[in-house]
Parts: sequence; C-alpha cells; structure tokens
Amino acid sequence: MSRRAAGFTLIETVVALALAGLVGLLLFQGLRMTAAGTEAVTRHADRLDARLSFEALLDRALAAAVRTPGFVGKPDSLSFVAAADDGAAGLYRIELGLSRHDLVLTRRLAVPFAEPRRQRSVVAEAVRRFSLSYFGAAGPADPPSWHDTWENMAAPPLLVRIELDTADGEPRPPLVVRLWSAG
Repeated sequence: MSRRAAGFTLIETVVALALAGLVGLLLFQGLRMTAAGTEAVTRHADRLDARLSFEALLDRALAAAVRTPGFVGKPDSLSFVAAADDGAAGLYRIELGLSRHDLVLTRRLAVPFAEPRRQRSVVAEAVRRFSLSYFGAAGPADPPSWHDTWENMAAPPLLVRIELDTADGEPRPPLVVRLWSAG
C-alpha cells in the first residue's frame, strides 16, 4: 500500500483558481453593470429635477402676472408686469429671453425712476433652440388658438408653451405654463 501525501494536486489547484477567477469576473461584471445603471438613474433624476425646478420657477413668475395689456410675447422672449414681493411690495417687469447662449429670467422694478432692484437668474445654460408660443383669444369675439406673438392684446394669454433644447442633446418635451391671472 502506498500512502498518498496530504494536500492538493496541481490539477485540483488549477481548477480551484479557474473557478475563483470565473466567480470574480462575474462579480466584477455585476458591479460594473450596477454602477452604470446607478449613473443612468442619477442622470435621469438630475434632468427631471432641473426640469421641475425650471417649471416651478416659470410657474411662480407667470402666476404673478398682472392682468394688464403690458404682456409682450415674441417667439424668442416675453415681458410682462407682475405683482411680486422680494421684501418690498411693488410691480415688477419680468423678462425671459436668451442672453448669448443662456436662457435668463430678469426681474426689476417696473417704475423707471425707482431704486434699481434687479434680479437676474440663468434658467438654462448652453441653449441651442428656444421658442415661445401663446394660447388665447386675440380679441373678444375670437376663439382661443396658439399664436407666435402676443403683442397689443387686451389681456394676457391663457397659456405659454416653451420649447427648449440645450447642448446636452437630451430631448425635452415642450413645457406649457398657465398664467393664473389670465382666466
């Protein structure tokens, strides 16, 4: 009877190392896929958060629009008078438009000789395409419809549609905001 030496043979050791390498490779691929999925979800959540912030900012600004004929809407900008409060009540001129490649919301006192309290916020950076359209009745006898411009009208539009594409290349659906004081 021959006595076998205690330990592993070379083949057993190679098989164990191959199995350990295969398990390690599967774990590594799983971790990589998890990281990629987490990154995609984070990017999507960031885009959604930015859109909701943009929508909330515009809702707040447009909700304060005063029902006066001072609403001027063009395909690439809009301007209106709003009752707002930044610590001191007053009427403000709100303007939304492109400044170079950024979409900017500006708020300043509507009275030209008053103290120049002015706030300027960059709403979206690196804008490739920006357009506005307006929904409402052009006159008292006209049915409501979409218009490219809204100037010299008796009342502000009911809705403002904003189409915006930025340099990130992500598709964005149009944003439609209701002017609360319009009716």
